[in-house]
Amino acid sequence: MHTIFEGIWVPLITPYHGEIIDCAALARLAQYLANCGITGLVAGATTGEGTLLKVGELELIFTTLRNAVPSMPIVLGLSHTATELAVAQASIIATWRPEALLVTTPMYVRPSQAGIQRHFEAIVEAADLPVLVYNIPYRTGTTIDIDTLQTLARDIRVVGIKECGGSNDRLLRLVHETPLRVFSGDDNQNFVALCLGAHGTIAASAHIFPEWHVLMRTLIGEGRIAEARRIAVALQPLLQELFAEPNPAPVKALLAAEGWCTTSVRLPFISASTDLNRRLQMRYQEIKKVLCA
Repeated sequence: MHTIFEGIWVPLITPYHGEIIDCAALARLAQYLANCGITGLVAGATTGEGTLLKVGELELIFTTLRNAVPSMPIVLGLSHTATELAVAQASIIATWRPEALLVTTPMYVRPSQAGIQRHFEAIVEAADLPVLVYNIPYRTGTTIDIDTLQTLARDIRVVGIKECGGSNDRLLRLVHETPLRVFSGDDNQNFVALCLGAHGTIAASAHIFPEWHVLMRTLIGEGRIAEARRIAVALQPLLQELFAEPNPAPVKALLAAEGWCTTSVRLPFISASTDLNRRLQMRYQEIKKVLCA
């Protein structure tokens, strides 16, 4: 299947039943999101607690999703500091044939731009799959320069970027100075990013009211900015609470309240606090009244 990298994508949580992955809950959630108009799914990335998954669990997640929503494109997260380990995992994942990989820049070691470039080139060559670059400097300690991205994009397998925390100026440059498909990965910036020409979002908050995220992007594409802004303004109080404690605990808390999963996360994450749970429920009900009026 030829994948068009645009639209509203959801970086799926990984639901647990005790210590094991709750595949039934994962499948139900994926089917629900697909029915709400979500374009694609990202699994095993930040919101999916990807760095905490055990050997074999990512494949189980992928297989579950492929069976649950066979027509839905699936991107898998890949985060390794060591290029050798990243290449080895990319080679394994390639045999499953996901639509793409979402590859994070090496964490903690803060490599040079040349090191980052060679890291991605090695992964692309090993996987021979479309790759989305994941630029998230507040987690990794490095930012991928525009020049580096332009160089990487000469390989047609480097298809896009998930951009977190970038300025409006950087977003404009990504849209106009690279051939990459640009996804906003910072939920508080999604409305602005789409207005600036981003091709889509990869939004943890789109687990909640997914159809409104889809409608907001559609309205922006049609030039109906005031209507889209109304949705963005209505969602904003909930977005603040969804990231008031480390993601994905708040998202899981709200999904659990709606019966989709348990609140379980893996250490060093802990479940959302009682006070945040209360605020999440309050915001959720307030927004539901506004959007569904």
